[in-house]
Amino acid sequence: MRLIGLMGLIGLMGLMGCSSDDDPEPERNSVQVNGYVTNYNEASETNRGREMTRGWTPPAGYNIEEAMADKPISVFFAREQKDGETSTDYADNMVEEFFYKSNGNWRVSKKDLEKRTYYLYGYIPHEDYVEPTIEHLPGDGKTYADGAVLTLEKLNTVMASDLCVVIGAKNGPSADNDGGLTRGQFAYEAETTGSNSTGSNNVYLLFDHMYAAMRFKIKVYGEYNDLRTIKLKSLSLQAFKTGESGDEPTAKKMDAVITLTANNTGADPITRIDFTPNGTDTGPGTFYTNEAGEELNTVAKTFQGNFMPEGVSKVKLISTYDVYDKNKSTEHPDGNLIRKDCSATNMLDLTQLFTGKAQRGYRYTINMTIQPTYLYMLSEPDLDNPTVEVE
Repeated sequence: MRLIGLMGLIGLMGLMGCSSDDDPEPERNSVQVNGYVTNYNEASETNRGREMTRGWTPPAGYNIEEAMADKPISVFFAREQKDGETSTDYADNMVEEFFYKSNGNWRVSKKDLEKRTYYLYGYIPHEDYVEPTIEHLPGDGKTYADGAVLTLEKLNTVMASDLCVVIGAKNGPSADNDGGLTRGQFAYEAETTGSNSTGSNNVYLLFDHMYAAMRFKIKVYGEYNDLRTIKLKSLSLQAFKTGESGDEPTAKKMDAVITLTANNTGADPITRIDFTPNGTDTGPGTFYTNEAGEELNTVAKTFQGNFMPEGVSKVKLISTYDVYDKNKSTEHPDGNLIRKDCSATNMLDLTQLFTGKAQRGYRYTINMTIQPTYLYMLSEPDLDNPTVEVE
């Protein structure tokens, strides 16, 4: 299937891991984990009249998404209660677990992995502040073979990370064995783990995006770059919905209830996502920081943030940067700092720039240039307090 679009991204699926800095558990059982994220959809500019189409690419065609390569994975090894198993023991075995990387090797936090079929449901990247739970689909006689309802509480509305949910899982020596890795199938045939185990657990996971992405390509206007050096220090986003009283900011924290329905056809198992505010606090969320500042120039540099998309029609970008002159010296190798922590705010209307309100799995690209308002009639304040213009 093809992806149609103009600006935006094709965010390719990535091999998932977790860094030793984020290890949520001590060293445990060794596994081999391979993860893939569905392609983003390109968001088209309104004036081009292009459509947005969701595409599905098999794992063999995916590439590694470097930004997600070392992220821990939150996972539930879902199963039904065994005969003779107490409700307390069952609940203890149904808590959140993790795949994570330690000392260059993949680990699984679950210490009592049995040789049996589990159904893997979860999300990436694992965040300590998120509170996940899992339950059966509504209806009599439903088991985890039919799917699950995954609830993630206290999500940040704006994130630097690409928040994704598991939409397929399997075990095996490769992703292509026994019919291949397919979305909608969550069964995982586990081998035993532990000191006496000789089994091998090769975990293959498919992920899909829960949020939308904003990609900013920022550069400095050529003539202004000859006069000043700009160092970008932070980027923040705030999302807005159109309500009865105008633009209404979304809450800083959000709960997400994701309904996953298993199938054997390769159809999208995400049949519903419900976002609800967690609390009443509003305000921007920071997705990029660099205390020293990232020096910008006439070649655009790319920065990406992710946000809860449901009902969002506008986003506000807040850029913070330092301004230096070009009088470099041994004492001031970057030039003289003449304006610290400048702030520029841009309100971006997605319904005008693109083809409608934000959608999960879509990436929206904005080209921006830092420049004074009128270069040919600059006064000193104009020179030292540039604006950020949308191209």
